[in-house]
Amino acid sequence: REPERAEPRFRVLTAEELAALPPVRWRVRGLLPAEGLAAIYGPPGSGKSFLALDLLGAVAEGRDWFDCRTDAAPVTYCALEGEAGIAQRVQAYRARYGKAPAGMRFIAQPFALLEPGDVAELADAIRAAGGAGGIVAIDTLNRASPGADENDSRDMGAIIAGAKLLQSALGGLVLLVHHSGKDAARGLRGHSSLLAALDAAVEVTRDGDRREWRTSKAKDGA
Repeated sequence: REPERAEPRFRVLTAEELAALPPVRWRVRGLLPAEGLAAIYGPPGSGKSFLALDLLGAVAEGRDWFDCRTDAAPVTYCALEGEAGIAQRVQAYRARYGKAPAGMRFIAQPFALLEPGDVAELADAIRAAGGAGGIVAIDTLNRASPGADENDSRDMGAIIAGAKLLQSALGGLVLLVHHSGKDAARGLRGHSSLLAALDAAVEVTRDGDRREWRTSKAKDGA
């Protein structure tokens, strides 16, 4: 009797088999995937935190956002810029929509993505509150990586590793709110490895009282 052959490690696909694979799952259609790492970034005062709050509120409630269909999911907003600031933004949200963002939870205590213990405890707290598999927003990336040099490849690599560790522990999407560099045309502040690690990125700009956003990266989008 011949011994049974083990399943081959590598699967070779035809073009038809490749086309039949499951499509990417979107949390915000064409903009944010259901799983991975993404960022909203822009200069100070551009409104990126307001935009993030509005986006996350739409996901928490399962309503369209700028004509983009959303898939409802739990949302956790880690507001590291201070409790007062996020409280004022939530008041503005309530004034706009008549209610606070339903299904959204907030964390205002500091933590460090560079500390695996902090990441593990944060994941445990979010999971216990029912937030696994949804979106975890970290506002801002700088406040979540105290003492790190964003321009250094090694430090940025450690920051990215911490964000990916959090995503792996919870599933879903980790959304980083970040600053753009001094030269806005160069995009995200810090080492270029950050943009390379992202599945999606949204850029926010301001011209006087006019604020705009655009998709600067959507790895699996049109």
